[in-house]
Amino acid sequence: MNGTSRLVAWNIGRASQEVSSQRNAGDFFATLAPWLVTAALVDWLVTRTITRFAIFVPKTPEMITGYQWLNWLGLAGSTMAAFLALLGVGAIVVIEWRVRRAWWLALPIAGLAMITVLAPFFPPAIWLPGYALLAVMVLLALSWRIVRTRASATVRLALLLPVLAMIAAALYQAAPTLYALLRWSGPSAWGLPLFRAGEGLVVLGAVALWWAYGRRADRHSWLAGCLLASLFAAAYLATPAMTATIVVWSHGLTLTLPWWLYAAALLLFGVTVIHALRSGRRSVAYALLLLAAAGYAPQLSSQFWFGVIGLWLLSEESKGVIQIVHPS
Repeated sequence: MNGTSRLVAWNIGRASQEVSSQRNAGDFFATLAPWLVTAALVDWLVTRTITRFAIFVPKTPEMITGYQWLNWLGLAGSTMAAFLALLGVGAIVVIEWRVRRAWWLALPIAGLAMITVLAPFFPPAIWLPGYALLAVMVLLALSWRIVRTRASATVRLALLLPVLAMIAAALYQAAPTLYALLRWSGPSAWGLPLFRAGEGLVVLGAVALWWAYGRRADRHSWLAGCLLASLFAAAYLATPAMTATIVVWSHGLTLTLPWWLYAAALLLFGVTVIHALRSGRRSVAYALLLLAAAGYAPQLSSQFWFGVIGLWLLSEESKGVIQIVHPS
């Protein structure tokens, strides 16, 4: 009886410790998320979009000075975003390892983070194969977490489609490294079809995310979303080549599908984000903005981390574990 009492007390103590750890994790991400999202948006909209768009604009001396300041702002935001993303990834590793005992998710994330930190000190040929392998492992582990969650089928599908799109892009980017490592002749016959399939998953993912989180949006959210979609449509119809180039640089999408599909996806995604902000579901809005900042086929490890953190936050929010709400 005495041993049973000790066992029950130990289980209660462990459960209380896990609840406390999850609460601390929620507090940490509530503090980190606004800064991370702000820096990630600067990296996306300033460094990868506005400064590159300026290439097409004739520049006076005053505009060149303004461009330099804008470029410095973008570099500062990108640096801060990379640092904060690494902090967020470290927090995920601690939570998954100490609280969840989910070593199958914590270990590949930790290994990938270690490669990211040490990569500048070694030639790419040494670390690139391991980075590609661990990136795919992280995404597969997240897929398994999403499939196993107790959320509704609608939410699981909405989370699974962006992960599958990231897996398609990661495999496409890893193909040259794999072929070089195995001394196969390239390029791969499956790379481009896989990349285009992933681009289709991005569009479908926007629809699924809207259905899961934004279909009850009010008319103000719809008006704001229509404005975003209209701006994209007007830019594409006016200068399709330049718009496609900017979108590739900014987000990684090649616009190989009909343009109106991307406009519709942008409309629904914008409605979802704005509705989440207006309804006080900050964790959903922040996660979706991080996914947008990550883009399709991220070129930098920090951009890949934006997507991983965003997906992880959405999976946690779907279980009611970590929620960042508007303070009352």
